Amino acid sequence: MKYRIFILLFLSVLALNPAPVVAENKEIYLSGLLEAAFESNPDIRAAIASIRSAKGGLTQAGLRPNPEATIELENFSGGGTFSGTQSAETTYGLVQEIEVGGKRYHRKRVARYDLQIARQEAASSILAILADIHQSYVELLVARERVILAEKRVELANSTHEAVKRRVSAAAASDIQHTKVDIEQQAAEIEKAASVEALTSAEARIEMLVPGSLERLDGAGIRDLEVVDLPLKNRLLEWLENSPQAVISNLRKLQSKNRISLAKANGIPNPKLGLGFRRFNETNNNALIASFSIPLPLFNRNQGNIARERAESFKAENIANSNYLSLKQNAESVYAQMLMASRAVKSYEDQIVPSALRAYKQASEGYNLGRFSFLELLDAQRTLYEMQGAMLSSLLKLHNAKAQIDFLMGAHINLIQNNNPIIKGE
Repeated sequence: MKYRIFILLFLSVLALNPAPVVAENKEIYLSGLLEAAFESNPDIRAAIASIRSAKGGLTQAGLRPNPEATIELENFSGGGTFSGTQSAETTYGLVQEIEVGGKRYHRKRVARYDLQIARQEAASSILAILADIHQSYVELLVARERVILAEKRVELANSTHEAVKRRVSAAAASDIQHTKVDIEQQAAEIEKAASVEALTSAEARIEMLVPGSLERLDGAGIRDLEVVDLPLKNRLLEWLENSPQAVISNLRKLQSKNRISLAKANGIPNPKLGLGFRRFNETNNNALIASFSIPLPLFNRNQGNIARERAESFKAENIANSNYLSLKQNAESVYAQMLMASRAVKSYEDQIVPSALRAYKQASEGYNLGRFSFLELLDAQRTLYEMQGAMLSSLLKLHNAKAQIDFLMGAHINLIQNNNPIIKGE
């Protein structure tokens, strides 16, 4: 559905001026705005940095303990034959801690889940940013249209004021009608000022989300909005199982089980092996030495951390179930909003706005001929603007819901992966 009828109605009834000419290859619309966000949005860059952080954690998790270099000097500066260093014994050695129980293996598994979670969280964050940009883009276009609508309301109020003034001067209408139309003029001016303020706010938000893009959006208007098709509800609900949010919850659930295994492995003490040689100054001889040591797990078997990780695993499983139910409920709600907004926009386009337009034309012509009262003219005028404004509100709701459904369905995931191969694991 292309929302062109709104512009056409204004062209035919309110004599809108043609849209300003924009320099070729300058303007961008929603798809270009989303592409530009990958270069200028700082939150997207921060999300990508979190993946690199997790990759560093995986590298660290796979490293083995460093060996220890030891030097010992014994039997020196004592009494008798042990005075000085003549009878000293010097030992040079290396001590290596040996990880047992699969500590390194489980540590790497946990870190791999951290990396997978970081990728999904980055994708989810970027999808949310793109949804925000979509909503802000439509808010900008609607704000621009409301300014046009407000300006035309002022023009129409001025025209009505002139018509009433002529009838009052001709004694065909009472002074109270002149007062009422003055009030309508003032109300139109106030609405115009409010619409200009709303447009300024919408422009500031777009510039914050995609710095440097506002100038390139000069030519964009309601007519440039993409077709909004309702997705199949079953397809939406099926996709939720593969959405980044659901995948994150499942990954955390799997990771928590590996944390239990890691906690158990950390309860097994690591032995230390030592090897070196000893120099006997008294006899001028050397000898090799070896050592082996292992802590005795009499008191600390990491039982507290094991119990904690088991509880965290139970918690992660229930959070995953809760998150999925929340996603499903949110999807149902957003789908209903989009369905209602879509029906409302179609109703405004096909029936309500055209009917209000005809009613205003009839009231305007009839008032000038003395067939309709001033109140009927004013009511028709207000109804037309209220319906046109309500149509814009429904259009905004429709695209807000569409942006949220795109977020839930990962509609821009290919765009994200193409701009950030690191999210795919490259």
